[in-house]
Amino acid sequence: MDSAVGPATGGPDITPTNPYIGADGDFARVRPKEPDTEACYNPGMRILMTADLHFDIPRSREPACRLARRVCQCGGDVLVLLGDTAGADLGPLREGLAMFDDFSGVKLLVPGNHCLWCRPGETSLQRYHDILPAEAARAGFVLLDHCPQVLNGVGMVGSVGWYDYSLANASLGIPEPFYEAKLSPGAAAYVGQDELVDAHRASLTDRHLSLGVRWMDGRHVKLGMTDKAFVDTLAERLAAQLAEISQRVDQIVVFMHHLPLAEQVPRGRPDRLAFTAAFMGSQRFGQILLADEKVSHVYSGHSHWPDRRTVGRLTAVNVGSTYVEKQLEVLDL
Repeated sequence: MDSAVGPATGGPDITPTNPYIGADGDFARVRPKEPDTEACYNPGMRILMTADLHFDIPRSREPACRLARRVCQCGGDVLVLLGDTAGADLGPLREGLAMFDDFSGVKLLVPGNHCLWCRPGETSLQRYHDILPAEAARAGFVLLDHCPQVLNGVGMVGSVGWYDYSLANASLGIPEPFYEAKLSPGAAAYVGQDELVDAHRASLTDRHLSLGVRWMDGRHVKLGMTDKAFVDTLAERLAAQLAEISQRVDQIVVFMHHLPLAEQVPRGRPDRLAFTAAFMGSQRFGQILLADEKVSHVYSGHSHWPDRRTVGRLTAVNVGSTYVEKQLEVLDL
């Protein structure tokens, strides 16, 4: 996750450190009970998961190193990194993956939106289809998006996921073109997007124009297609992979970066945070997962908000790592 507030060209990071918003609107430090990695080892299969290591961000490096040491010490059968291991620079990505060299199990990687940020001369699709799989293989990881796995009779399917604004906070009343531009109305006015602002002037309020938030994928991601078209592509791929894997297993666990369920988006947030709900994920993915009776769990990251819930038969968990506090999830099967 990445966004900026205030002057639309920059501003402080707005991601809180694992808060939930209480019913009264106050921040309360509450998180689901953490798994006990020191518990008696399950003789079946143990899967370890973390997300949002952001190893290219200085304040994230030491917390990420501490978590990596913990992972390598406690061990397991499978490790899954659920996106945003690092950003455009491949150096921090290589360093971040190398922290897990001593993990003896299978290592799986799911990209995040930061992983699709581009260096000069690159496109995000080149990174997704060619560069990231090659970097993963170099470090002993498999890019799960492209290579679903069957281990101990359990199917494992991954997707970066993406957003189509279906999770946008409707109460804000912001026209969709601002989400397409990844600029709130106030930010659009600040950076000189006068045509965008003028086209929707009649529906904009002082509240809208006071909101200055820029979603930084708009600057760093180069898909060559709309966000909705990318969601279409990824959703079709995920559905096809699930259909193929379902023929071979009785249980499937899905690993994503973006959120698949509207229920996972935190509510009651200040406007500057509520604007970013549009970029948290897409309900398309949740519909696909709920339609497959063999999908038992989905794990995700991205929002930096911990969450654990059951929707129908599906257990949905958001790891909840922040820039300064990394979390580890454990699933014993």
